[in-house]
Amino acid sequence: MSARLLLFLFTLLCLSLHSQEYNLTRYNTDNGLPQNSVKDIVKDKYGFIWLTTENGVVRYDGSAFLAFKDFPINNQRFTFFYGDVQKDSILTGAGYHTILLNRRTAKVFKDLHHSGVRYTYSRNHVLSHVNYNYHPKQGGPFHLTMKEGHYFITDSSVTYVHPSSLKEVSLSLNTVFKNKLTLFTLNEKLYHIDYASGKVYRITNGRITAGYDMPFLADNSSAILWSQITNSVFIIKDQKIYSLSYEKNYFRITLLADLSNLHIQHLTCAYYDTMYNKLYLGSSIEGLTVLNFHQFSSTKENSATNTVFYSTLPYNNTSVITPLGQIYSRRGLLGDKAFDTDSQYFISYDQDKNIIVQDSGKVYAYLNSSSFSTRNLIIKTSNTLVDFLYDQKRYYTVTRPSLRQYSGGNLLVYKDRSFKMPERIIPLDSEPTKLFRADGFLWVGTIHGLIKISLKTYKKNNIATGKDFYVRNIIRSNDGNLWITTLGKGFYLLKNDTLIRMPLDTDKNLLSAHTILEDKKQFFWIPTNNGLYKVRERKLLEFANDRNQEVSYYRYTKDAGFNTNEFNGGSNICGNILNNGDFVLPSLDGLVFFNPLKTKSMYPKDFYLERALIDGKEIRFSKSLTVDQEVEKIDIFIDVPYFSNRNNVIIKLKRGPDKRWENVEQGMKLSISNPSYGDHLYTIKVLTSDNETYIYKKIHIVVTPYFYQTIWFKIVSLILIAMIIIFIIRMRTRILKNKNLVLEDIIEARTKKLSATVESLEKTKNQLNNEIEQQKKLIGTITHDITTPIKFIAFAAQDILENDRHDQEKLRRILTSISKSSSQLYNFTLALKEYADIYNNYRSDTKELYRLYDLIQEKKKLFDPIAGNSNTVISNEVDPNIYLDINKNTLSVIIHNLLDNAVKFTQKGSIRIASEITGDTTVIIIRDNGIGMSPSQIEYYTSLHKNIDDEKLLLQKYGMGLHLVLQLIHILDGKIELENNIPSGTVFKIILKTLTNE
Repeated sequence: MSARLLLFLFTLLCLSLHSQEYNLTRYNTDNGLPQNSVKDIVKDKYGFIWLTTENGVVRYDGSAFLAFKDFPINNQRFTFFYGDVQKDSILTGAGYHTILLNRRTAKVFKDLHHSGVRYTYSRNHVLSHVNYNYHPKQGGPFHLTMKEGHYFITDSSVTYVHPSSLKEVSLSLNTVFKNKLTLFTLNEKLYHIDYASGKVYRITNGRITAGYDMPFLADNSSAILWSQITNSVFIIKDQKIYSLSYEKNYFRITLLADLSNLHIQHLTCAYYDTMYNKLYLGSSIEGLTVLNFHQFSSTKENSATNTVFYSTLPYNNTSVITPLGQIYSRRGLLGDKAFDTDSQYFISYDQDKNIIVQDSGKVYAYLNSSSFSTRNLIIKTSNTLVDFLYDQKRYYTVTRPSLRQYSGGNLLVYKDRSFKMPERIIPLDSEPTKLFRADGFLWVGTIHGLIKISLKTYKKNNIATGKDFYVRNIIRSNDGNLWITTLGKGFYLLKNDTLIRMPLDTDKNLLSAHTILEDKKQFFWIPTNNGLYKVRERKLLEFANDRNQEVSYYRYTKDAGFNTNEFNGGSNICGNILNNGDFVLPSLDGLVFFNPLKTKSMYPKDFYLERALIDGKEIRFSKSLTVDQEVEKIDIFIDVPYFSNRNNVIIKLKRGPDKRWENVEQGMKLSISNPSYGDHLYTIKVLTSDNETYIYKKIHIVVTPYFYQTIWFKIVSLILIAMIIIFIIRMRTRILKNKNLVLEDIIEARTKKLSATVESLEKTKNQLNNEIEQQKKLIGTITHDITTPIKFIAFAAQDILENDRHDQEKLRRILTSISKSSSQLYNFTLALKEYADIYNNYRSDTKELYRLYDLIQEKKKLFDPIAGNSNTVISNEVDPNIYLDINKNTLSVIIHNLLDNAVKFTQKGSIRIASEITGDTTVIIIRDNGIGMSPSQIEYYTSLHKNIDDEKLLLQKYGMGLHLVLQLIHILDGKIELENNIPSGTVFKIILKTLTNE
């Protein structure tokens, strides 16, 4: 008996008997499970919890269950998990089918050589990796696959088979004791429980290699739940559950929880999540039970009617004292000093560590020297003491009227502890709520603002005023910054006498922040009316400098160990920091104790975007999702394995590269309605630490366009439109070109016609100018030449009329002169008439083709009778084949005048008219052998012909005939040459360019 007692005491040394407080959540078919029988529990490498049930496999992310039960198999009743978690190869079986859990989904598995899964031949043994609470014979013999080899187990034997040599080693063991399996695995080792001896034996390579005295485990009343894939062993004894571990060659048993309120006889499996400090228990009939172990300790007073706490003071290293004198620690009420007080809103220490409280208008000091059993009266007043502080020189208090008429208050300054007469009374316009001293100033918080008062001059300066600016507390952080908490307005940083408002949490619970406690890692802990918030001070200061900085708060709620989410403020002290590192906060239901350095902030490690619900149909995708425009709604699930308060899962979404971040609600999904076609980029980030680090992931949602919205259609359409436009332009250009060609032809024809007309007009103009010039010359000559004969005739006639008597000779001379002058005028007049007729005929545009010979012949016939009187012969020797189209009348006058002169000055001679053709010219030659022309006459006419435009006609000198000929030759653009005919006579050569020869 003594040996057994010593063994039991040794076992107690190996036990950790402190049971953790927890809150409990049950899940069944009413709230997420597809079936109420949970056979096994495992956590995959991605952080998801998986359950096997008799109606499918279930994935749990901490807030919702995702059931996989539509496998193409005839049996959905799944048993246990096996495989390798780290290699992402978790398997389970249903009948003869295997399901693989891989990449966060479940599917039928057919590849028996999949990496990470260890298989062996069966030998008619059923594979098993867990125990059940029923007799193993229900499933027959079974086998285990270990790293060291394979074990084949029956009721009475254990056979080891080496994995490579297949060498067998057998042990005779009773593997069943009173319908309980006596084998379990831990750290890839097989252990056997010997209930008779109270020992546990380790089996290595088929042989027993070590034994351990474990009466606690080898007790007949103990039951074990073990799982090879999770490497866990749990002991259930006396309505409590323990975890079993093997460390440094010793087994360690740790008490996890008291399960008095559970039906432990139905438990089939267990999994302890050390990261989130949660215990998952599977039941054969009650589904899943989750035990969430507390990080906080919450205490209450013994009296059930008084659980509300306000102001407290640190009493010693581990406890606090209330205004009632009650002393509390994590374990609850430790003692009661029974202070007389009617206010739980005020308690304070003085410089001698006496405790100051007030009761019915009196302020008492409970003396430290008497262990707070006696008290002294300090002040008797009709006002209520709100706050109290002191320095080396003075004591300071703020009071308000006891009737709480919100009519203001006073700041009172005392020189000593007698408190008989205040040194100074400073009236306050608003009721005070808090008094704080810092840097030579007193800061007074009121229900309507914040007041700064100088300790030297006591001059007041209103930092903030407002009817709704209700100051709760004034706190100085370790780095010297002042922080102000308010009722309904949030909390502020006081910097350079300016209040900078801090951002709120998502639910805006920080609007009513009671106080701020700072831990040694510079985190602020802020109690509110709805939860406790944690934030790093550095992030708040960064926000104060840059309002674009993001600030995230971590929220703790009652599932972390509070009795209520509502903490209390409104007292002079709203929280304490104990010497052992614990923080103590008053609440509406108990005092909350916790160590901030040991209190975890749980954040997601990763998240996944791979599931979508498209118009009610769920699909899986990777990185991108392609849908058509007929889709009305897309829900992208944001799968976050997270098993703590979901309020702390901060998910932000950016709908495009240039958009702002927006918060994703707790639905954990991105919803898109009636998406437009195109490529939509969404960026999602999830907060993963208190340092504001995020995990970023992107998803492309491609909404396929209709055919007329595709880029190719647009390109083809643009090409077709461009081609049509080009075709139209070309057709239009061609039409315009054709029109232009027609217009050009018309213009060219008209231009030619106009040019011809202009040329004709120019020619006519030149001719008219020549005519005018010749006419001017002719008129000038006529005027000059006709004046003398007419004047002579007039003088002669006047002389005859004035002298009645003239001798015959004189009269004969006068009459002779008159006769010659009259004859001269007659001949001159005839010449002028002929000249005028020539010009009138020449202006005609009518041209005719005639034979030169015929023209000469006509003139010959005209002058033959006259020439005959002078015995002169005219001969026509012109070539009959010469045809001309020059003006016939003009040429006829020229020839007429030349023949006339030749006939006049030829007696008994001959006149020959011949022709010559040289190139494109025709020469008409008229030769006579008359008296001829003098050299001066030839020179005159030759010079006159060369300068016909400039020379003045001298009709009075040589007569009108040849002058007329020269002018007409010029009109015909021809030439005339004069030379003497040897031995006598004259030769005239008329040279004409225009020639037609047949």
